[in-house]
Amino acid sequence: MTNERGTQSVARPLVQFFNSSSTSKIALLLVLLVTTSGFATAAVKVSHNLCAITDQEAAGMSGDFSTDIHALPEYVDVIARMLKAERFKQLDCLADHARSAKERFPGGMWKLHVLYQGLYNPVPRPLHATERDWTIHLARLQRWVAARPRSVTARVALATAYIDYGWSARGTGYSNTVSESGWKLYEQRIARAKNILENASSLPSKCPEWYMARLLVAANQDGDVAELRAFFDKAYKFEPGYYYYARIMAQHLLPKWGGQPGDAEGFAQEVADRIGGDGGDILYFQIASTLNCGCGDDLKMSWERIERGFESSGKVYGASMLNLNLIAFLATHNPQPHPVVANLALTRIGEQWDEETWKKREEFESAKQWAANSAPMEAKRNAMESAADANIHTAEGPPYKASFEKKYRELVQQCVRTEGGSLDKFETLTSVGEKGTVEEIRVYWNGPAAMCIYQKLHAFQQEKGTPFPPPPQAPYWIRLDLDASEFAPVAAK
Repeated sequence: MTNERGTQSVARPLVQFFNSSSTSKIALLLVLLVTTSGFATAAVKVSHNLCAITDQEAAGMSGDFSTDIHALPEYVDVIARMLKAERFKQLDCLADHARSAKERFPGGMWKLHVLYQGLYNPVPRPLHATERDWTIHLARLQRWVAARPRSVTARVALATAYIDYGWSARGTGYSNTVSESGWKLYEQRIARAKNILENASSLPSKCPEWYMARLLVAANQDGDVAELRAFFDKAYKFEPGYYYYARIMAQHLLPKWGGQPGDAEGFAQEVADRIGGDGGDILYFQIASTLNCGCGDDLKMSWERIERGFESSGKVYGASMLNLNLIAFLATHNPQPHPVVANLALTRIGEQWDEETWKKREEFESAKQWAANSAPMEAKRNAMESAADANIHTAEGPPYKASFEKKYRELVQQCVRTEGGSLDKFETLTSVGEKGTVEEIRVYWNGPAAMCIYQKLHAFQQEKGTPFPPPPQAPYWIRLDLDASEFAPVAAK
């Protein structure tokens, strides 16, 4: 089944990342996102006037996507009600205009893609459609095809509905939980979707959503990566900015769907680099928002690039309450979480939480509480790292770091020799006083050796000892990034 993010809903929308050292930049960005969202209003009104939409329908489709998380489901609901009323001419007009003008909502979501969300499912989520619901819905779509045989929108909607109808027979469990009859109905319905799309390919009007539906068919049949990649390349050539294609392809490359570790991440970088600039970063962010579901996938994606993509989305397309929810989710569900980013985004979100992103209000509220409690500590660490970074970029910085590091490494060697230590990389931050005293201590490493280092430095701090050379100025923050494996031979002696 598919959702407005252009993925199959059996795999929860994912993501990870943000640059923790750019707190002030993020705060400025959030202000910018609130004030740059008016660009889409005129396009919405124009398409309504052209398509003879009623005032009630226009009101339902004119929500502010920059501030109202409910604007999207309300838009989808209006489209669904128009379909039930069999207002086929008006629906074709709306789709044709959104397609030809390449209209986007604030944040960059394609209006055409959102419009299709109201066409392929018989009942709104999370309701479960019955067999009777499907029968009525498919018959209605078929009447649209018959009434307007040159409508590519009607055929793509019908094909996508059959894909969802196939998943209705299969169910969302593991493959070994699907009955033989369930598999048979699933395969028949996916094949039916493929046939509808092939017939639609001869129509004069071409639709980017046709390629998305065709990608879903390829992914849901034999799932051959080479075939899927061939269809992706065709889709990308037709409309490079339709980021839903890349989401489907990247998701199919995850190990749980048959890919190898690193395939999805490598694909994300490849296609983003192909576009480059803001567009490439936006695509990278959109792919990441699909891949990272916070459900155990160990993805290695660039947080810095995801941050740039989030920022670029706001700069190019305006504020998006959905994108704020996504970045907040990423910041709280990343293996290395980012509470400052999360707290800023969640404060901006307020009560505008997205159910598809968070699933349950309890999870959203838990994230808010964690971010509010953790953000001050993270902000303090960011300030220390910024001060250390400024110091190392002075003329005196590198030589002082060399002399400081020599003394610090001696302490690490002593502790690893006596306590042992895990062989991983770790960070330390130390504030050095005027005479080489220890003023503040941070050791971001777990285990007995880390505690030993902290205790030694704390003893110097209490005794006003001078284990380090006097710094260029005081207080003087200095950061070391060390690799514990370098001390392993010492531990073995």
